[in-house]
Amino acid sequence: MGSGSAMMAAALMRTRDAIVGAETIVPDAGVASSLDAAHRLKRLDGDHRAAVMAGELLEDLTFTAEEFTPAEATARTMTVLRRTAAGGPLSASYVPLAAITRPGLGDFSAATPLVAAYAELRADRAAEIQVQTQHLVPFFASILPIEASRAPAILEAMSLALDMATFVVMRIKLGLGCPRPGQFSDRIQPMIACPSHATLPSGHSTQAFTLATLLTLMNDPSTGVAADSQLYRLACRIAINRTVAGVHFPADSAAGAVLGIQLGRYLIARASLSAPAQVGSGSFDGAAFTDGTTPRDFHYAILNGMVAGTDSSTSFAAATDDVRPAPLWGSLIARAAEEWGQRWS
Repeated sequence: MGSGSAMMAAALMRTRDAIVGAETIVPDAGVASSLDAAHRLKRLDGDHRAAVMAGELLEDLTFTAEEFTPAEATARTMTVLRRTAAGGPLSASYVPLAAITRPGLGDFSAATPLVAAYAELRADRAAEIQVQTQHLVPFFASILPIEASRAPAILEAMSLALDMATFVVMRIKLGLGCPRPGQFSDRIQPMIACPSHATLPSGHSTQAFTLATLLTLMNDPSTGVAADSQLYRLACRIAINRTVAGVHFPADSAAGAVLGIQLGRYLIARASLSAPAQVGSGSFDGAAFTDGTTPRDFHYAILNGMVAGTDSSTSFAAATDDVRPAPLWGSLIARAAEEWGQRWS
């Protein structure tokens, strides 16, 4: 019998009537709170904490759309802008965090046979693909010692990072309006239900690379993207599995990787409370994600070239402006870092 059941409510009512009766209530005077906002945040239910921190993180992000010339119904480029620490509430300034440019219809059409070729891996990866439609965290927790009883703050931070990635990638998907592989050929026949929203960037890729970057930088803020690390290999595999399933192009995964890396960097930078932190910008041009006239695949060797600056589709620029601290989110990351530091205990 749960606390919300009718029998529980009736029992509580009867008990109060029995022990309170008709006495006149003399209320306490009350004591002023001794907890700051970060400590009060810890006392909220998990979904309410997430709502507060998501609001804090999202309030510094905005989006712009660059249109096609001549104009088309969708945007050509969607840019995520982040607020800088300069200026006050009425004079906010913004700089690019991530810019995603969509491929053309011809690029998607040319890449469709590559998606079809991945179908031969479906039987081998079916379990992963099915589970990953709902769950990503357990795959990262199998690499790092992240257990619910010992790392609740780390898991909470990962959950919020997944939500943040969804908020951002869905806005970009809507603006770019890119079609799915199955729309180019009735022989793709995805092995899972194809999402109704646009294909690029891949949401799973964005989420996976956000988590990989968040966890990498939480362990060592000075670490760069190591494409062959276990975390980034996992992010690549999660992204590629969506192509195997028949619902994404390789370019979708590459765009999600750039966006996810930038979001992970942004989240860690905003958690810095002791000193101003910076995060640079990243860009991905889907029309340049080719090998000449041949559609390009996506895997961690390709990712390595993207982050190393040797891939014409991708660029990462150095930071030039401080981010604004997010104290409530920062308090969660501080607890997560403490848990990570105690993992040998």
